[in-house]
Amino acid sequence: MKTIIRKLINKIGYNIQRIPKDEIDLYYKLYGKESVKNRRFYNIGAGSFKHSAWTNVDYKSNWHKNSIGIGWNLLSLAPIPLEDNCAEIVYSSHTVEHITDTAAQNMFNESHRILKKGGIFRVTTPNIDLYFRAYKENDRYFFYWIDYCSIPKNYKRVKLNKPLNEASIQQIFLEEFATSASTLYEAGAPERISNEELDRVFQEMGYEDALNYCISKCSIAVQKRYPGHHINWWNKNKMFRMLGIAGFDNIYLSGYGQSFSPVLRNTWKFDNTNPKISLYVEAMK
Repeated sequence: MKTIIRKLINKIGYNIQRIPKDEIDLYYKLYGKESVKNRRFYNIGAGSFKHSAWTNVDYKSNWHKNSIGIGWNLLSLAPIPLEDNCAEIVYSSHTVEHITDTAAQNMFNESHRILKKGGIFRVTTPNIDLYFRAYKENDRYFFYWIDYCSIPKNYKRVKLNKPLNEASIQQIFLEEFATSASTLYEAGAPERISNEELDRVFQEMGYEDALNYCISKCSIAVQKRYPGHHINWWNKNKMFRMLGIAGFDNIYLSGYGQSFSPVLRNTWKFDNTNPKISLYVEAMK
């Protein structure tokens, strides 16, 4: 019945496509029975993600709805409890902005360790260069969630102390990569960064030094209570640099739905978190 309805709607000019499911046949064709059966595809920081071929790697939290296959606290700096050279793909979407550089480097190192030769590591995260441009140009329209976070029940739920449409461009920018250092949050770090200080820091320091100064003010204690906060920034240069340290020598800039792996091009399952503001990077072992 659904197929018939879709065909009828398409005939009158609308392009309604079948929503792809797990595409399990494609997994079998590309990776074989053993890898699919043993779910050798690992999503780090997976949250509520579900896929019959994938294993979720995450840490139980009241902040997000987690569907955990392997429990792993990224901030613990422990190894992923998996053997070397076992993974076909490792994927992580909008996770590394929630952890420190040290934890992210450990995650990259561990991803390289568990991947098979030729395996793919794909990472997506907010692109700080886009945010910084919007801050410098006073482009409030870039922050398209302002209206949503100006509704009382929404901004109060995430512990903002005012509607986002009443906030300065400095604080809107800051809370997106150094949440607890912003003056916007009820649950914040002991030392907050004012508008004047933020402007001065970016005028007097180099770009990366200024960004690092801001995240240095974030509180790890607050982050453990509110793991949905952001405590890090990422752009192409930093991502390439840290993936190189992890041992990857084939690193390339990707885009929304543009993975080297056909299975990762299913945007019903992957790359569907805030694509308008995201950085997409892949590395092959």
